[in-house]
Amino acid sequence: MTTYGFKLFTIQIYRCNRQKVTKFQDCDGEHYRDIALRLLKSLSLSTAVGDPALPDDERATEADNFGSPAFRVDSVELRDNTIRARLQAGKFGSHERAIGEGDSTADLHISDRAASNEFRIVLAIPDEGDKGFLAVESIGRSCPHALLGKWLKKKSQEEGASEDGEGVWWRPSIKPIADEERLEQMINEGAAQKLVLVRHAIGVDAVRKTNELTITHSLASSGKFNEVKQVVRGWLVEEKERETPLERSVAQEIGVRQLAAIAGPEIENIQLDDGWVEIKDPDGQVKRVNPHHMADVFTYRLSEDRAVVTPEFYHAVRDVAMSLQVAAKVAFDWPVS
Repeated sequence: MTTYGFKLFTIQIYRCNRQKVTKFQDCDGEHYRDIALRLLKSLSLSTAVGDPALPDDERATEADNFGSPAFRVDSVELRDNTIRARLQAGKFGSHERAIGEGDSTADLHISDRAASNEFRIVLAIPDEGDKGFLAVESIGRSCPHALLGKWLKKKSQEEGASEDGEGVWWRPSIKPIADEERLEQMINEGAAQKLVLVRHAIGVDAVRKTNELTITHSLASSGKFNEVKQVVRGWLVEEKERETPLERSVAQEIGVRQLAAIAGPEIENIQLDDGWVEIKDPDGQVKRVNPHHMADVFTYRLSEDRAVVTPEFYHAVRDVAMSLQVAAKVAFDWPVS
């Protein structure tokens, strides 16, 4: 059964590779809302293939794109102060054949095509300030927010490198929003809770990590469960303040030690480098709540088997975003429809 929903992110922008956030209204005489609208329209001209974060000569070519992601914007519009778009996202070689009714003459071989799904987005960029909202539809476990961010950056780089671009481009930073109330609901109403602790070993290729030791610990004891609740709440508070990879690495190390201490003294002294809490949320999905990247667990479920109509999708995004605006430090005047 396929679950439809959305994930909510904050979006900020940076000028080229600078580390200081740029205000949306200060993009060299343009507002970033207009830039994003133009970039999304440029992504509707043809299918974007491959990972745009890789150099052009390392990305797959048309003759050899098996396994490569495919991305295209189908439609984009500016509605009041929000940008709303429909995206197609998929992967080449993910399916071999589309079968029709009747005999095989109705079949269509699609191994050289990217089987895709349509995803809707809402981009809420304030008139002033440096932080906005991005909502991206999710289908099952798929949500193309990362691909969207990469292609917005790539298209901006291409635009900046053009004859009139003067070398200036804009880099979006898209971060999932940690929803404290939803996390509390997950912890209180969840089921089948357990801790998983892992020690990795370096593989024979000296790069890839393999699981050398995996420890699973039940949280059936109410005392242990309450300890985990307090630890996870602490992770959530700290995540809002973390910025750099070093800070996330430290959070990972501390979080693993906290979980090992809960599992017991016989576990605490084992050298472990990864760990998480597994919770089956109220929607029935098993989530990994991780000490250094926990906000990814927040998916807002809308329906099963079939996507909701667009007005319902937009209103759900609006309601959740408005409830999180103060915590996320985003000031935005949402249109009614």
